[in-house]
Amino acid sequence: MNTSRASSRTFRVALGLAAFSTLFLATTLWAAPRDRSFSETFPISDNSTLRLANLAGRMHLEEGGGTQVRVDTTVYAEGRNAAQTEELLAGMKWVSGKDRKGREVWSLSYPVGDYRGFHYPAREKDGDEDSIWWKILNSFNLSQTSSHYRGEKVTLYGSRSSSVPTLFAEVTIYILPGTRLAVRNVVGDVDGGEASGDLEVDTGSGSVDLAGFAGNLSVDTGSGSVRIGWARGETDVDTGSGSIRIGSLVGNGNFDTGSGSIRVLKVSAGRLIADTGSGSIEIADGTVGNLEADTGSGSIRVLGVEIETFVGDTGSGSVLLESSLATAREVLIDTGSGSVKIHAGADASFDLDTSLGSGRLVVRYDDAILRKRGPRVVGAKRGDGQTRIHVDTGSGGCTIGPIG
Repeated sequence: MNTSRASSRTFRVALGLAAFSTLFLATTLWAAPRDRSFSETFPISDNSTLRLANLAGRMHLEEGGGTQVRVDTTVYAEGRNAAQTEELLAGMKWVSGKDRKGREVWSLSYPVGDYRGFHYPAREKDGDEDSIWWKILNSFNLSQTSSHYRGEKVTLYGSRSSSVPTLFAEVTIYILPGTRLAVRNVVGDVDGGEASGDLEVDTGSGSVDLAGFAGNLSVDTGSGSVRIGWARGETDVDTGSGSIRIGSLVGNGNFDTGSGSIRVLKVSAGRLIADTGSGSIEIADGTVGNLEADTGSGSIRVLGVEIETFVGDTGSGSVLLESSLATAREVLIDTGSGSVKIHAGADASFDLDTSLGSGRLVVRYDDAILRKRGPRVVGAKRGDGQTRIHVDTGSGGCTIGPIG
């Protein structure tokens, strides 16, 4: 037998056993996870905003009663031993301080001065909670994010590390009607039922899902999708990466995502702005005074919406506008690459001009007066030309005709 080959095999086996032992010890030397629950109430003022901040976990919003905002908190901790776990749990409470803008904020007191970071376990897949393979794979998850919290830079790890404990919180906030509330969740989701007041939601990484909100609503997430069942009031949503879906919007809306689709399924707005770096935009069923839709790459669909002005701009993608144009004054559509279709009412009155780099203009109103440049149709007028329409495509044709 070749002794060098046998030695090499023995070494590889020993290395494998050592790696497994390290993983086993990393998952068994930690103390059993524990949790602690407590409640806190916060007075509210008509002239100030109640600000609440959590480093990691989930924040849930519900409409409550009484004269103060009640917050139920459950803290989860897992230290290297039982004593450290108990110390982590006991130290967690709501403390007052200042945020980076100098505003008063109540924050959960993670010991950010004592630890360089914390482990926040990745959400397990439905049905796999007890899967040893999921737990092993999760132990190799190297995802991490860093942010500032209570004046310190802190890192949150998706995988367990020997140098940081597990620590996160589940927070339920009972909002009084009319409350001015701002919540910040550095890593983790924010969700809630129906509520009212003035609400700001800020999460560095996590989705936002609200059943409905009446009042001024501002949502800002660095990475995560946003879903709102219904919104009544001024609604502003900004996500660095993730889709935005609004079931019903009454009031003005401003929706911006770096990458992801934007959908508003029912609308009644004076002004609506939808902007995505990459993704489709769909606005449907209702009325909008001034509508602006802009996507770097993706289609724009406006379906069954009465407008006064519409600006649609896509770098790459088609545009479909379906509106009677009965109240429309101006429509401006620009595509770098993509076709344009306008489905208007039987009585639509418009003055259309086009600049089509590649493609042709098709007018499906028999009584429209066509304008030509040589043999090519470049514009059309119908009635008194109430709606001024300009279509510009780098590559793509344009069609205008009756709905249906």
